[in-house]
Amino acid sequence: MPHALIVEDDPNSLSGLNAIVAADGFSVDTAASLAEARAALTRFIPDVVLIDLNLPDGSGLDLLHNLPAQPDGVVPVIVMTGNATVESAIEGLRHGIWDYLLKPVNIPRLRSLLARIPRPYELTEEVQALRSTLRRLGRFGPMIGRSDAMAHVYDAIERLAPTESAILICGEAGTGKEIAARTLHEMSRRRKGPFVVFDCRAFARDGGAERGLDSMLFGQESAVPSIERREPGLFEQAAGGTLFLDEIAELPLPQQEALLRALDSQTYMRVGGSNQVSVDCRIIAATRKPARDAVAQGVLREDLWLRLDAASLALPPLRERGDDAVLLAEALVDELNREINASGLATVNKRIGPNLVRECLTYDWPGNVRELHERVRRAYNASGEIVDSLRADEANGAGGRRLNGGSVQVTVGTPLSDVEDLLIRATLDAVGGTRHRAATLLGISPKTLYKKLQRMKMA
Repeated sequence: MPHALIVEDDPNSLSGLNAIVAADGFSVDTAASLAEARAALTRFIPDVVLIDLNLPDGSGLDLLHNLPAQPDGVVPVIVMTGNATVESAIEGLRHGIWDYLLKPVNIPRLRSLLARIPRPYELTEEVQALRSTLRRLGRFGPMIGRSDAMAHVYDAIERLAPTESAILICGEAGTGKEIAARTLHEMSRRRKGPFVVFDCRAFARDGGAERGLDSMLFGQESAVPSIERREPGLFEQAAGGTLFLDEIAELPLPQQEALLRALDSQTYMRVGGSNQVSVDCRIIAATRKPARDAVAQGVLREDLWLRLDAASLALPPLRERGDDAVLLAEALVDELNREINASGLATVNKRIGPNLVRECLTYDWPGNVRELHERVRRAYNASGEIVDSLRADEANGAGGRRLNGGSVQVTVGTPLSDVEDLLIRATLDAVGGTRHRAATLLGISPKTLYKKLQRMKMA
């Protein structure tokens, strides 16, 4: 039976919490102060701690220093408070708490949290495998890389995944923010729940689509009492799991404010509804813009950024990841081999050659992992048994386009857009990916080059 420690100085609240937690299958020990809680911790290791933020002899956060380690690396701590603010939430999350509850405690939400506490007989073999064997091989869940920069990312994911805190992932385009979010989900206690993705840019491009954004986020109810109609929003679709909001800075400011309110109050209201609904999903947001710049530009609310930045994850660009580019290329070629062999159409065993290895190590990768996948896939399709150049498709592509040392040769009739793309890629290769030098050689401004790279999906 899992064991809980409840630290609460109000006798009525303590009695009520004791009854709820015991009814959910926990043995319970109680304390009315930090001193009593510390004494209790000398007698047993709890599976979860519920603690009031304000106690007679100090802050509930002070107990975190006395908690012993678990195999999962952290004892889940749920902080209860009657006057939560953005500042107190940020302070608690930075101290490593699992989640916090507003008083009076929302019983369904408390039970939802308790349901995700691992029972003693539940071994965490999946997580342990991710942390040991796969990591040594340069794999961490769906993530690939063994550079020091990625080791820091894995450390952060291990620390953040078991918590319930909202997370902000920052990184350039193509660095793998959605993959990192999925890894956080798969290593969390919510991994059996849904992983719901919402691209805030898509809504911005559609100009609101047919359904309002508040309705998309929080759901909608019929305003007519006699008509029972309910459309679930993203929060409900992600119930029990994780909601990933990609490009959060593209979310309109009113909805950013609504999101912040939902994070702070742990409740929301459906459009047209009259009842508060408990938040039962973890929020992971991502942005390619540096968060401080987005705040300075007025496209990201500072209070929402501070709330999310309490638990943040920065993904390094591929150019700062050492030989991870080679590891990623090898993994993709192996995957493509498996796909073809599984189809039964052919038997292949393609391998990367030494020249492709050199290209991977010397190229600047402005499009990061996404660009690498695109270029290796094209080179794979254009190559024989040995995939020996990222430019194999350009040498054998349509229109007679090919690279010849430091020059670009094209045949009459090649579309101008293809010629421009080929020239830009060749120039970037020639200068080792340095965009400023490439722009100078091409006779255009760095800003113009950046716009062209965006069109080519390399920005």
